[in-house]
Amino acid sequence: MLTDLKRIAERAQVDPGALRQVATTLLARQFLYWDKEMDRKSYLTLTNHAKYFDDLFDAIDHDFIYDQELGMVGVIPRGRMSSQRLKKEEALLLLTLRLVYEDALERFEIKNGCAYTNSEKLLAKYLVATGADMRPLLTDMRRLLIDFKRFGLIDDIQENSNRILDFRIRPAVRVILNESWFKTLEQHAGIAADEESPDGDPDEDDLVMSEEGDE
Repeated sequence: MLTDLKRIAERAQVDPGALRQVATTLLARQFLYWDKEMDRKSYLTLTNHAKYFDDLFDAIDHDFIYDQELGMVGVIPRGRMSSQRLKKEEALLLLTLRLVYEDALERFEIKNGCAYTNSEKLLAKYLVATGADMRPLLTDMRRLLIDFKRFGLIDDIQENSNRILDFRIRPAVRVILNESWFKTLEQHAGIAADEESPDGDPDEDDLVMSEEGDE
């Protein structure tokens, strides 16, 4: 791997440290996009040397994701069930993002790979999908959406005059949340508030986010 790094750096006339920094950035951010100016330099480095980064992440048991059509690169840990503990509300809201994306896909409303929606539509879907009696507070919703943005799942968050948060859901949500996670949503929809999980914590679930760093 070090030999490959040196060879690529010499051939492309780039600093090996820059390649390492790009890998660190992707691990921290999880998904990067060509159409985001702040991502573009790292995106080009990752895609120009996709084979090297694929081998690099494979060595640490991660999958390197490259979708040229969507202009998206990402990395996800293979042991996703143990990668991070999320509160149940967070896990269910994340799953609901995928449902909203799929609804937009079925209605042919996807634009440039993204589903455009807002916090009210997301919460309405959340209540229907989970059977919950109460919706998250706006402050909690804002915090969760910022967290999801940090991992490249949503972006362009704008709060309008009615305190509704407009945003778009990125296609990475389909990579992070595969079909098996719909079963998780179904399982939790009927769980009583005082029922404990097998691990003894009723409010936490294992989900998919990487823990390697922050933006």
